[in-house]
Order: sequence, then structure tokens, then C-alpha cells
Amino acid sequence: MYRIALLFVFIEVLLCQNHYPSTPVEFRGLWCISTGNQNSYRQIGQAFFYNNETFTLNWLNNIQDTWINNFIQINNTDNQGTYQILTDTSKGLLIYVNKTSCFWRRQISNGDILWSRLSNGTCTPSFELDDSDTSTRYTRNAMNCTYVNDENPNEILSNSSFENALLRFDRSLKDMKQQSIVFYGSSSIRYWSSLNNDFSHTRMNLINRGFGGSTLKQCYQQFKRIILPLEPRILFIYAGENDISSGETSANIHLIFRQLISMIRRFFPSLPIAYISIKPSPSRFDKIQQVNQTNYLIQNDIQTMHHVSYIDIFNEMLTADGKPRKELFIEDNLHMNEQGYAIWTRAVNNYLQTNDFISKGVIHNEMSMLLIILNLFVFYIFS
Repeated sequence: MYRIALLFVFIEVLLCQNHYPSTPVEFRGLWCISTGNQNSYRQIGQAFFYNNETFTLNWLNNIQDTWINNFIQINNTDNQGTYQILTDTSKGLLIYVNKTSCFWRRQISNGDILWSRLSNGTCTPSFELDDSDTSTRYTRNAMNCTYVNDENPNEILSNSSFENALLRFDRSLKDMKQQSIVFYGSSSIRYWSSLNNDFSHTRMNLINRGFGGSTLKQCYQQFKRIILPLEPRILFIYAGENDISSGETSANIHLIFRQLISMIRRFFPSLPIAYISIKPSPSRFDKIQQVNQTNYLIQNDIQTMHHVSYIDIFNEMLTADGKPRKELFIEDNLHMNEQGYAIWTRAVNNYLQTNDFISKGVIHNEMSMLLIILNLFVFYIFS
């Protein structure tokens, strides 16, 4: 009997060996802080919740001043989205700095997270609903909220033409699975509608995070908002083509690429990253030399990086005389058809197989866990 009990302890340790960040999944990412109710939002600030215990606050009346806070303890008191939260503030309002404060938060059906009645950081016995016109909430349902980079508040994140697409990403975060294969970048990613079918054999969840018209610079700027909360298992990036079209130099695009990789490594030191080379679009053939130069700089740099790979789709999309294969593109001669995506699919599959991600990353891990449990069972029952 003792051996069986010990066996279950071992199994529990094995199954719980992954480290889960301190911030609940439903909190992570960027939020608009508003007063009012779900029919009338008035922004007063923003909040950004990192995957670890840190979250920041910026208030519209002094947007340049970023409050920095850390979770000490988070209790989901009813397992239905009501949280008692203990925090420590290292930068912010003096009454909260360097002291433990207590707050109540409750997530409701539309995704908003309600603040309980303000208590100046002192603990009340339970969540107390504030139904006044000035009640406060975190929301992703308000339109036209202003968002800034919490680490550089001069940089506005919400003034792009694709803000509505980014809001949809924000709202879907609570339903996304962490440790997925994530595809990130411009419209060539966005329009890859067959992703799940193309890579169903991986037995891994896939997430498409393409937003049309985006540049590599914008992918860098929006990384924390879009990708960080997802905690990817593997990250594929396609961006840079729109930078060239907008007049950016190859050297600057290469510099932005380095900045993006540094940003990713700050949060995910060993995350496998694969950069898909810039494609030769017929509508942008006049930029082909710059495309070549940008690809060369990035590919050459990647050779010195750990866990970063370069996926070359450029050459297979050219004719024998070095021109773009028009049969791979739809009528606009910019975006690809099924034949074009078939080339990308083969290239990505080759990367996954070469690096043994399909068998090693998924099936092997599952089988290893089962074998360890089976071996423990045999050892403790029959030894």
C-alpha cells in the first residue's frame, strides 16, 4: 500500500513539473482601464500584465509615469473568476509603494475584469460590487482606447490602421492555448488560412497572429502585446517585405530584426525561432535587389544565433531566369494562392522535421512520460 501511495506522489510530481507563470492566463496582456459600465466606457488608463508576477499601470492624466507592481499572492476564491490579490508596488502612488496591498477583482461574462469598491489597498472580507457610475474595470471591449509602450510611454501602440485586428487578438487571449506553434507577421501570415490543415500532423495547437500591412518594426513594437502572453512553443516570423515597400533600407530592417530577436530572448531565452525569408512578389519586382540584400543580412546574422533558423522560400518562388513565379500568386501579384503556400508548407515542415520537433517535441515527450510512469509502476509493485 505504501509503495502505491509513493507511486502516485511520483506521478503527481512528474505531471506538475512545468512552471506556470504567476499571472493568471485570463489577466495577461494589455487592458484598457475604464470607468462606467459595459454600455458606456470612459478610459482613465491602461494596464499591462506580464507572464511573471509583474504588471504595470499608466494613467491618462500622467501617461509618462509608469507604475510598477508585483503580485505577492493571487487567490481564485471561488474558481469562477473572483480573485483576492496581494501586491507590492515599487513605483507608483506613495500610499502603495513598498507595502503589501490587497485588492479584489472579478471577471464577468463579457471578459471585463471588475474592480471591487476601492479600499485603499486594505483587505475586505469579500468582493464588494461597485455599481456606481464611476466603477472601474479592465476591459478589452472599449473602442478607441489609447495604448502606449509601458517601458517607453512616448511610443503610442494604438494609432495604427490595424488596431481593430489587434483588439481581436487581445480579446481572444483567454481562449488561446499556451505552448502552441505561433505564426507571426504580416498579411502573408494572416491569409494563411490552411495553417491548421497544413500542420495537423504535428499534433500541436497552432495560432495565427498575422496582421495585414504590418512591418517588421511594427511586429517588434507589438511583440509584448501580441506574442508574449501566448508563451509559444515555436515561433515563426514573416515580416520585412512591407518595410522595403515603405522605403526602409536593408540595413535598418536588419537592425530591427536584431532588436526583435533581443526582445524575444529577454522573455524566452531558448524559444525556437524561425524567420521565413522575404518572398519575391511580382508586384514588387523593382525591389528585388533590396529583398536579396535584406535576406542576405538576416540569414548571415542568424548563423551566429542560438535557436534561431532561417527558412529560405525565396529561391523556390523564382523562375529559372530569376523572376517571380506568377502562378504562385493571386491577381494582386502580392499575396499567394494555394500553390504559393504549398511551398511555404514544405519549407516549414522541413524545418520541423530537421529539428525533430514533430517527434521529439510532441510524440516523444508524451511517450517518455508514459514510459516513466509505467517503469515506476512496475518497480514499486513488483520489487
